Amino acid sequence: MADTVVDVTDATFLTKVVQAPGPVLAVFRAEWSGVCRALDPVLAEVAKEYADRLTVARLDIDQSPQTPPKYSVTAIPTLHVFKEGKVVATRIGPSSKSDVVRLVTPHL
Repeated sequence: MADTVVDVTDATFLTKVVQAPGPVLAVFRAEWSGVCRALDPVLAEVAKEYADRLTVARLDIDQSPQTPPKYSVTAIPTLHVFKEGKVVATRIGPSSKSDVVRLVTPHL
């Protein structure tokens, strides 16, 4: 687990997210999206506070276009919680810190 947000790509998504040993919050985003950029400080806080129990990863859909369709990502930001290789929770759209914590807590 990391105390910072981990950037992943099409090439690293499988090993860093799907095959990760613990729960992972994977955020599908784009740099041009104001909503996605507004979520960055929230993700950093969650990564730091839950560093011992959760990995927070983000994937830029423009730089890594192959992975999002595999997980039915049609809007950004999309937050998927992965546990044991499966998506166990999803949230789409703007999210506050409390929204993100509510999403991940049952899976820690």
